[in-house]
Amino acid sequence: DEQHGSSTLCDITALQALSRRVHYGKFVAESKYRADPESYKRLVDADDADGVMELLTNDAVERMVLKRARLKAATYGREPLLTAAIQMEAGTSETTSVVAAAAASAVVSAMEAMNGEHQQGKIDPLVMESIYRDIIIPLTKDIEVAYLFRRCGRDPPKEY
Repeated sequence: DEQHGSSTLCDITALQALSRRVHYGKFVAESKYRADPESYKRLVDADDADGVMELLTNDAVERMVLKRARLKAATYGREPLLTAAIQMEAGTSETTSVVAAAAASAVVSAMEAMNGEHQQGKIDPLVMESIYRDIIIPLTKDIEVAYLFRRCGRDPPKEY
C-alpha cells in the first residue's frame, strides 16, 4: 500500500525507547563502579570482560525486574474488568465504582501473572518477561561492561 511512513515512525520510536532503556545501564554501572572501583579496575586491566560481567550481575535484582515486567504486562496489558464493576451503595459516585473495578482488575491480573496463569490480554506477561530476560537485560549488561572498560581507560572487547 506504500504507506510505510507511519509504521516506520512507530518502529523508530520503539527502538529509541529501547535504546534509552538499555543505556540507563551506564548509570547503574557507574554506581557499581563507585562501590568497588579496585575490583573493576583489576578485572579491566586483566581484560577480563567475563569477570566484569560476573561482578556487576545481581541475580536477585534481575529476578525482581523479570517479576515486575511480568506483573506490569499483566496489569497494564489488558482492559479493565468494567463488566465486573462493583455496585456501590446509593449516593456513591460512578467514578468510585469505576476506580474500584479498575483496582479489582489490577489485583486479578497481578495474581494471575504471579501464578503463571495464561490470560487474554494485549500481551502475554510471560512473553514480556522473556523479552526482558533474553533481550533487554543482556543488552543492558553489555552496555554496562563496555562502559566500565571505558571508565577504566580501556577499549571494551569487540563483542561489547
